[in-house]
Amino acid sequence: MDTHPQHPDPARVTHNQADAASHSNIVQSGAIHGGVHFHAPRTGTAVPRQLPPPPADFTDRTRELAELACAPHHDTDLSVLVGTGGVGKTALAAHFLAQHADQHPDGQLYADLAGFTDAAAPADPAAVLDGFLRALGVPARQIPQGLEPRAAEFRTRTHGKRLALLLDNAVSPAQVRTLLPGAGAHRVVVTTRLHLLGLVPHGARFVHVHPLDHQAAVELLHTLLSGHRDDLSGSTSRRLADLCGRLPIALRAAAGRLRLRPGRSAQRVVDELSDEHRRLSALSTDRDSSVTAVFDASYTALPDDVARLYRLLGLHPGPAITLDAAIALDGGDPYETEDRVEALLDANLLQEDADGRHRLHDLVRDHARAKAHSDEPEPRRAAALDRLVDRYLRTATAADLALNPHRWHLGPLFAEAANTPSPFPDRDGALAWLEAELPVLRSLVRLCHDTGRHQAAWQLCEALWALFTLRQHFEAWTETHGLALASAEAAGDPAPIARTLLALANAHLKLHRTDQALDEYTRALELWEAIGHRLGQGTSLENLGTLALIAGDHRRAVAHYGRARRIFAEEGVERGVALMDRHLGDAHRELGAPDTALDHFARAHRYFTGTGDDYMTLRTLIGQGMTHLREEDEPRARASLVEALAVARRCGARLEEARAHTLLADLARLRRHDPDERDHLRRALAIHTELGAPQAAETTLRLRRAGGPTP
Repeated sequence: MDTHPQHPDPARVTHNQADAASHSNIVQSGAIHGGVHFHAPRTGTAVPRQLPPPPADFTDRTRELAELACAPHHDTDLSVLVGTGGVGKTALAAHFLAQHADQHPDGQLYADLAGFTDAAAPADPAAVLDGFLRALGVPARQIPQGLEPRAAEFRTRTHGKRLALLLDNAVSPAQVRTLLPGAGAHRVVVTTRLHLLGLVPHGARFVHVHPLDHQAAVELLHTLLSGHRDDLSGSTSRRLADLCGRLPIALRAAAGRLRLRPGRSAQRVVDELSDEHRRLSALSTDRDSSVTAVFDASYTALPDDVARLYRLLGLHPGPAITLDAAIALDGGDPYETEDRVEALLDANLLQEDADGRHRLHDLVRDHARAKAHSDEPEPRRAAALDRLVDRYLRTATAADLALNPHRWHLGPLFAEAANTPSPFPDRDGALAWLEAELPVLRSLVRLCHDTGRHQAAWQLCEALWALFTLRQHFEAWTETHGLALASAEAAGDPAPIARTLLALANAHLKLHRTDQALDEYTRALELWEAIGHRLGQGTSLENLGTLALIAGDHRRAVAHYGRARRIFAEEGVERGVALMDRHLGDAHRELGAPDTALDHFARAHRYFTGTGDDYMTLRTLIGQGMTHLREEDEPRARASLVEALAVARRCGARLEEARAHTLLADLARLRRHDPDERDHLRRALAIHTELGAPQAAETTLRLRRAGGPTP
């Protein structure tokens, strides 16, 4: 599916053009089956509540809470929590912001800036801003590209509001600066292990988070072990708290070990920790290795099968781990894996989110991964990753197939998925899974590229085609497909290279990088021709036709669409033929050949109505109506546009519904019927305003000229 030019007022049209500054939905269909729908955001976008829930066993921190609360809250309050890893900075921030939630009626935003993980790089602020803007209800097409434009848009959208932001695991002042909101009574809390003095000019207040005092550490231990232990005396618990350096994360790990070993006395566990891990007394220092001793103790207490799963979970590349992913890594009976996951949760080595996904704390992940490399033979590590990649590839393939079952595919798993019951009940479920798992899928593409799993890299990207087309995650789109292209080239197979080039060019076209898209489409066509892949040739020609139409070269567009149509006809791809007929209708109208255009539209209309494809029927009716309107054939124009309006309402294509109203307003003006013109313009304006569409400005101007009241 590729970009399609928008059509201006037919009375003034001489060529098709897509404005590079437009944020509207611009679609030109390729071989899409099942319809593409643009849905308006719900009125009254939900207030974002992204903060992680504060731990139920939160203990003490009276001093830190008082420091956080002491600032006058008339403008943005920037607080930086500084402390060693595992000291409880995130828990403190989440608890504090939950206490003051009523002061932030406009929402709460959260981002893990990944400054202290072994990821390839800390979180990209541009990607974080993309997520923040989407959470605030900004339509994807209105989110600008690039860090600075997004930062400016975020400041604009937050100006005068009252928001809470938790920026977790920051690694540099620059990473934080671009994420600060506009002027308003906001509260921003940053957690970090470093002293980010570069935030001082921005009014930052630094709150140092130290290990718990003895009383609070003992209290936390007793809370964690309530109902599980009755032999934890005062001296034993104090000794254990000291051995853990009074770090909450270490205390949780030690408590987990005690819970997993109910047959051993608490004193024996303390003695074991004292004998084997002399460095435990250094847990309050600022070295990650100081926590290793506690994790080692918990790790050695695990049963062998649970310890093995723990190691393998450390190989998972993404931030969240589903039960399916754990089962794939484990490679055994799913029910037994679920029991092992429960054991890791009980040992406080794994955390469970509200949505059922699991997470390893940064330090725990580092420890688990180190144990995987030291204790798990390389062939077993490789086999576990192969199973994980295969599980995600098969599920992503099924999701993509649910979203667009009739697009032609290159990956071998699509044919298998088509003959297998889908794991998704409907399109919405498939899209929701892809959206939720995108961070993991993105990491998997990189892992596959970096580890030589080149076939899986490009196949994962092909399975992301529908997601990227519908949701337009441009950074993830270009990054993953750049890696997939490199993998396909490393594998030396021209078909995956060409397929990946097509998808990458689609992203560049949507980003208005037409020269780059032209180079990629042309290279893809040459590769398809060299190997005789007819469907690839047809799709490349269709895309080149779109580029020509955007550039106003209508004759070249007709030539490309015509060649593509012949290929689809020869290959028996009826839907491809119908799509080319619709394109040719648009191109011939712009060439001033209305009869030819209407013939193409009529053929496309018969096919799409016969297959129940509402969205493509609607697009065809719009093209028909525009052609009749251009010829001032009022009865036929009205019939096409009224039918288009009904179909748009039926399939929920709100932007096309507004376009039908706008064209009906053109028809009313042609008939010199001012009340109808104003009525249709008012209806179009209401939809444009609801969608935040850029056409709202032009519609407002037209309504004013027509003598109607405007907002």
